[in-house]
Amino acid sequence: MKAAILSKEEIYVLVSNNIYKIDPEKKFLSRCIDDRYQNDLNVSSLAIPGADAGELAVMFATANAYGFEIIGERAYQILAEVVGGIHNLRFHTDNKHESDPLAGCGHFSLLRKNPDVYNLKKDQVDFIEIKVKNSIILGAEDEVLFGEHLRGAILQIRGDYGIYPAYAIDTNTGKKRAEFFEFHETLVENRHRILAAKLVKDKAVKLYEGCDEEYLYEALSETTDRHFYETLKQLGKDLSIYQIDFDENGDFKVIDLTNISS
Repeated sequence: MKAAILSKEEIYVLVSNNIYKIDPEKKFLSRCIDDRYQNDLNVSSLAIPGADAGELAVMFATANAYGFEIIGERAYQILAEVVGGIHNLRFHTDNKHESDPLAGCGHFSLLRKNPDVYNLKKDQVDFIEIKVKNSIILGAEDEVLFGEHLRGAILQIRGDYGIYPAYAIDTNTGKKRAEFFEFHETLVENRHRILAAKLVKDKAVKLYEGCDEEYLYEALSETTDRHFYETLKQLGKDLSIYQIDFDENGDFKVIDLTNISS
């Protein structure tokens, strides 16, 4: 099946029909930016490259890029604490790679293949893989995604609303499933503020003198953006990027970032 490439006008319709208010009790539970998630009412709103495996990668890459030390085991425990326990950590694969928890995640597959591109070291990638497998044994969710990729756009979301990850649009040949990458910038940044504070307080990072949790928050956010756009260069290079800005009432604006981000 050929993907439905979405125009700005179609994005307006899609968002209007797929908007939902985020549950504050579940706002830090993650999923990947992958386009194959279904419109499950329990779908996580915090969409970040690689879900929580990607978050661990961001923490390591931030330390590498900015030259400070991070204690991997403690960082993992802090992430689990922030989401409410190991059972609330989220990962994904697909039905072709069920025996390998991360092989079906396009983002993590790219990390594995070229860790240096993401400012990672091989032993850090290995550590993440071990932690993912152990987390799943202890009850973390490893969601299996099905079907081919039908990504038709990239959505970068701001605000306290989410967008269900799939939609059927009308075409000249009938209704067609529309899928898209989804990155929830607001929720990711909110979680990073808490992670940064805890990483500093619990001495899971050793920053340079004069650097504080605000510095770490900004660094985590910048690294996340780098990882997001690096993966998009590989997996979504021909797609348009739209920023969706929600206000407190759920009204929204659609901003085309394609030329700005290229």
